[in-house]
Amino acid sequence: MRDLIQELVEHCADLRRQLTRDLKDPHYAADIAQSSFERVYVQAIETRDGGSAQAPARTAIESPRALLFRVARNLCIDDARRRKVAQDWVHRHAGAGLFPTTPSSEYFAAQHQVLARVVEAMEQLPPRRREVFLLFRAYGYTRAEIATRLDITEMAVAKHLVRAAIDCSRVFAELRADLIEPQFIQGRSGFDARLAEDLS
Repeated sequence: MRDLIQELVEHCADLRRQLTRDLKDPHYAADIAQSSFERVYVQAIETRDGGSAQAPARTAIESPRALLFRVARNLCIDDARRRKVAQDWVHRHAGAGLFPTTPSSEYFAAQHQVLARVVEAMEQLPPRRREVFLLFRAYGYTRAEIATRLDITEMAVAKHLVRAAIDCSRVFAELRADLIEPQFIQGRSGFDARLAEDLS
């Protein structure tokens, strides 16, 4: 397993360089490379452990590099589709007269609670794992830079990032239900003119 992780770390550096060239955005490339690494790492663990009740055992990974690059390609395609759907929605509703309302006190209270729970979740991470995660996600350090800064191996950095991502993903999944979206009001034809007349 250790050899596989070391191999993935090395291939992940190649993948990040390739994605940076293709996507022309080093931060986006780093996110895709990290997500790809996490998915292949989880699959490797499931393969080693023989799967679970929810996920049956998978066959051994024959080519970690090929799998890593294929996962990254699929993530890019999925993200491009999501962006297109979002852009299409914005274009369809751009002239529909949607106006944001002033956020309610409930909205601010809910956002404050969510932020407090995120901070609490981060504080519950082991100190080294939290430090690695924050250096990578909040400050944009590369794995190599983090390894040098903390005097640990890149493989150790990769393990900390994967475990932190798994820990945080559970919390974020729970938080989604608590998020309150900003409210919008529907503008109607002539509404603003009538309102101006009423106020004059």
